[in-house]
Amino acid sequence: MRSTSELKLRGVVKFLVLLLISVAAVSRMQPAFPAEESETQALPGKIEPPFGWNRTDKYVPPDFEAFFPDDNAAGAQLDQLIEGKLKVSSTDARLALIRRGLRNCSHHRTTLLGQVGNQYIWNRKAQDPRAIELMYHASASNLPGVAHSALYHGPTVVSDRSPNLVRMLMERYPKLDGQMQDRIGWGMRTYGDKAQTRELLSELLDDYRQLDDLTVGATLETWQAVFEADPPELERFDDLGLWVIAFHRADVSATHPRAAEILRAMVLKVLRGHEDAMLEFVTRVDAGHETAVVLVQGLKSRKWLMDSLSKYTNVEIDFNELFTARQLQTCRLNELARFLPEGSPRSNLPDYTRPPADATYAYEAAEYVAPDYEAYFADDPAAGKQLDDVYAKRDQLKLADAELLELFRQGLRHSKHSPNVMIGWFSQSMGWPRDPRLTEILYQALDPKGPPGLRKAALYYGFGLGTKKTKNVLRALYHVYMAPPFDATTNHNMRTRILWGVRDHEDDKYYMSTLFAQALREHEQLTDEVLPLVTMAYTQLTGSEPPNADEYASRGVYVVICSGRPARTLEEAQQLVSRRLGKNEHVILTQGLDEKGEKNVIVLVRGRAGLDWLVENLKAEPHLPIYFAGLLTREMIERGKYFKGFEKYLPAEGLREE
Repeated sequence: MRSTSELKLRGVVKFLVLLLISVAAVSRMQPAFPAEESETQALPGKIEPPFGWNRTDKYVPPDFEAFFPDDNAAGAQLDQLIEGKLKVSSTDARLALIRRGLRNCSHHRTTLLGQVGNQYIWNRKAQDPRAIELMYHASASNLPGVAHSALYHGPTVVSDRSPNLVRMLMERYPKLDGQMQDRIGWGMRTYGDKAQTRELLSELLDDYRQLDDLTVGATLETWQAVFEADPPELERFDDLGLWVIAFHRADVSATHPRAAEILRAMVLKVLRGHEDAMLEFVTRVDAGHETAVVLVQGLKSRKWLMDSLSKYTNVEIDFNELFTARQLQTCRLNELARFLPEGSPRSNLPDYTRPPADATYAYEAAEYVAPDYEAYFADDPAAGKQLDDVYAKRDQLKLADAELLELFRQGLRHSKHSPNVMIGWFSQSMGWPRDPRLTEILYQALDPKGPPGLRKAALYYGFGLGTKKTKNVLRALYHVYMAPPFDATTNHNMRTRILWGVRDHEDDKYYMSTLFAQALREHEQLTDEVLPLVTMAYTQLTGSEPPNADEYASRGVYVVICSGRPARTLEEAQQLVSRRLGKNEHVILTQGLDEKGEKNVIVLVRGRAGLDWLVENLKAEPHLPIYFAGLLTREMIERGKYFKGFEKYLPAEGLREE
């Protein structure tokens, strides 16, 4: 028998061992950016004043190349910091390491910059000027995604703005996409003192002669976005900038023989006596309409034209923007490239060709013509290789849109890239306007008999929220929704996206609901797996239960897992729930389930009616928590260890077809 002193000693030793283990564990659980500690040693790359972003003696534009060194060793250290393998003692040291290692770290730089912005800048009462400086210079990077992430989490959400920061944003504005341009205005409306923002923008406009037209134009656009009004003395800018306006008339289709002439006459009438202000006039076919694109010189000409067009009830404005190189990255308007400043980035979009006037397309046929993957997409390995070669050199595209469209149709089957990659690139490479030949390709890719990945990509890139959908497109989407596979992963997101894509268009929702209603009227033809999916679609589209829901309320077997507390054994748990439910026509089975010591119960019930009854029963006092409820499927039985042998409760396969 051990002495009391020996037991105490062993207890102390055990305590010390546990304490050491705890300390070691805590040391490994460091946050990405631990709390501030002092830094007394010399620190390479330390970010110190004067900061470029808030200097008042001179303008210092962001300079990624000069600010971020090319340091491979620091890149490896930064990887260790991100992985939690390196402890850095202070904010100065962390930001210095990010500065030194950003170029060469192997982890996602965009995520890292997002963390910097979220910890030190965005929504922080005290925004760290060192972090702002880092993000300021990172916004000039050519590394993929770095500039976007830095702008998004840094300069756009700084509260105490400076003249240099505002000027940088205005100089970058013409090169940014619409989302980031909107974010600049949103940030100025949301954060900081609006009076200070007004003063900074006003000072920039007062110095307009020292700035290029694009920067001044960006400042005018931002002023309007922030204050919803024109700046003082707007007439100073009457002749400033190039502006591109696109519009169409609802009563003038692309088939009208004088469509372009009619639209051009409208513009010249407004600019009578100032015709030289119209630098270019072209038309495009967009959604069946002849659409005019006008490039005008000066803010006054833009205002004249917009004021006049807004008076027509049958005129719709497609866009009205400062003309920059960005338009040629998103619109097939290569004829306008000659008006850009020298050195502007070239367009990667193909040259525009007018769609053939006599062409017919399945997606807009009077009678439904189903998509046909096999017949439409060629089985041509050589075309697949040629398409991949074009994709590899997509930043040097030299094909016209008609050539690219045909090559895509011929080569898609044999591309070495995934459908998601190719459809995503192709749909974006066409830009505005939406070409009917592109829509036809995406429509044919919806064929339920084709590759699932292809129809998923076509749905995502071609027929999402806000896109115009013909009745044939809606019917094709219905067939995609009804097509296998019915597992919870492959097709679930696709079905959700189909319903989401029509949520804002009442006519589209109504038409699709009639298709699902017809399927439910013939519910005998639907499998037990498809039936609840169709019911869900109808309910989501209409906001009400199907009129004939009672006819199939007992279809399918549903599994519910609920608590068996306070039972101490599985047998007690099963008996507790069985007594509670009693003898009921809905109940097929109750079975105990031991889940990590928890005594739970599996209940199988018939149909949606049985499920609704069971849920209400278990919600009543004494309440039994429900941990899972869903349709019993073969996939569930195959994947779930608790459902072995439940196959006998499912109907025989192949009895019903869509």
